[in-house]
Amino acid sequence: MSIPLHQITIGKLLAVLKGAVVLPFKADSVGKLSRISGKLTVKNKGEFIVGRNVSFHAKPFPSSITIDKQAKLWIGDNVFFNYGLDIGCTKSIRIGDHTIIGPMVNIIDSNFHPVDRQDRSRSKDIVISDNVWIGRGAVILPGVTIGPNSVIASGSIVTRSIPANVLAGGTPAKVIRDIDVPQDWIRRFN
Repeated sequence: MSIPLHQITIGKLLAVLKGAVVLPFKADSVGKLSRISGKLTVKNKGEFIVGRNVSFHAKPFPSSITIDKQAKLWIGDNVFFNYGLDIGCTKSIRIGDHTIIGPMVNIIDSNFHPVDRQDRSRSKDIVISDNVWIGRGAVILPGVTIGPNSVIASGSIVTRSIPANVLAGGTPAKVIRDIDVPQDWIRRFN
């Protein structure tokens, strides 16, 4: 039996989706099969595009996404976010298809305030390409691009761009080694 979404009450919605909740926050576009498990707080004053089959697993720790006025956050298809996620978007963050974001990851495109009077910091775009895996507790800072198929090791602080097909880690993150990623191979998550 198929029921149009606009006719489903919250109680029925929970029963139909077996515990997953269809994204209830303000987004400009949400693809099919996207879901939240746990508590996700979204403050959206900009543009927020969510692809198909995006999963926010926000338990046991809640996750938070903040998008400022005129800022843009794009999330591709088949993306998984683990618990404790914190995204602060003041300009532009793009997350590619088939990307896995581990627990307790921070992605911020701005320092949010100056360190001292002479600090002229400003927001800088972040691009996380397709088929990337970001490990637990990593921090992705303003102006970073992570190339396709790359892996960011747990606990890394990414201050500079990372090329495609590498394992990078450390504080600040550096390329550790190349990784063998066959063309059209997609990293899976459970």
